[in-house]
Amino acid sequence: MDMPPAMAKQMLNAVQQTEEVEYSCDDVYRLMDEYVELVRRGEDTSKLMPLVEHHLKMCGDCREEVEALLRMMDSDPQR
Repeated sequence: MDMPPAMAKQMLNAVQQTEEVEYSCDDVYRLMDEYVELVRRGEDTSKLMPLVEHHLKMCGDCREEVEALLRMMDSDPQR
């Protein structure tokens, strides 16, 4: 099976960044509200929620969900 070099490099990077313990998308989804509140307060999420932070670096879908939630909360006039 031939794989484009860019795709092979991306897969290799993902394998190299794999941690012994990792959160799944479901784990991150359950913690997303708490994570977003920390971000909005300017807290250091890499220290407070390192497994969520790592997952978001690896998972574009979850990262997009967090970004959408942040945008929604920033546009909410009641906050």
